Amino acid sequence: MKNTENLHAGHWGRLREKAQDGDITKLSEREVLELTLQFCFGRGDLNDISARLLNKFKSFYKVLNAKKEELLEVEGIGGSVAEKLTLLPKIINYYDISKSKTKEIFVRNTQDCIDISVEFLKNLEHERLYMFILNNSGKLIKDVVLGEGQESCVNVNMHEILFKAGKYNAVNVFFAHNHPSGKSMPSLNDIEFTRQVEKALYFAGIKVVDHVIVARDDSFSFRMKNMLEK
Repeated sequence: MKNTENLHAGHWGRLREKAQDGDITKLSEREVLELTLQFCFGRGDLNDISARLLNKFKSFYKVLNAKKEELLEVEGIGGSVAEKLTLLPKIINYYDISKSKTKEIFVRNTQDCIDISVEFLKNLEHERLYMFILNNSGKLIKDVVLGEGQESCVNVNMHEILFKAGKYNAVNVFFAHNHPSGKSMPSLNDIEFTRQVEKALYFAGIKVVDHVIVARDDSFSFRMKNMLEK
């Protein structure tokens, strides 16, 4: 038993050094998954478990985006490990958002709106609606969560939007929300919300430069599709 533990510890140490001292992108998906599982299990031989996970889900990305119930179908994966794995995309998403807030971000074009929206909304399992507030130089000065849950655009109070846009001296704004389990095409509610918020902010002297919808594999820009007022 002791020799087996030493063997596992030696393997983990070599793998950790390989990741820390080199380019982690050069590791195989199985090696990166094994590293990830070490944080979930703590110790032990995880070669077989990582192989079974990749055999079922086909990629590292799909393993981390699997549901708890699906993970539990894999031999060797218990409830605690499954919960930790499903939390990882949320932690990664939080890291990306925190990282983006440490640098100045400027919106110069439609693609910038799309890129920022994807950065904030990727990997979320529930709907969230953001208003991104820009100054007259196009600098992003504030991101505001306006709603969460299903139909996040439906129950938004226009007075709240006007208040928050005014509070941060908005010149331009753009909105973004996600469709976690569907396509990025806007619903009738999405279109109606955009029409109403454009009108409300127009009379406050604030321009809506875009409304972006982020889905799992694509995104939709109202500006790019010429669905905003000129």
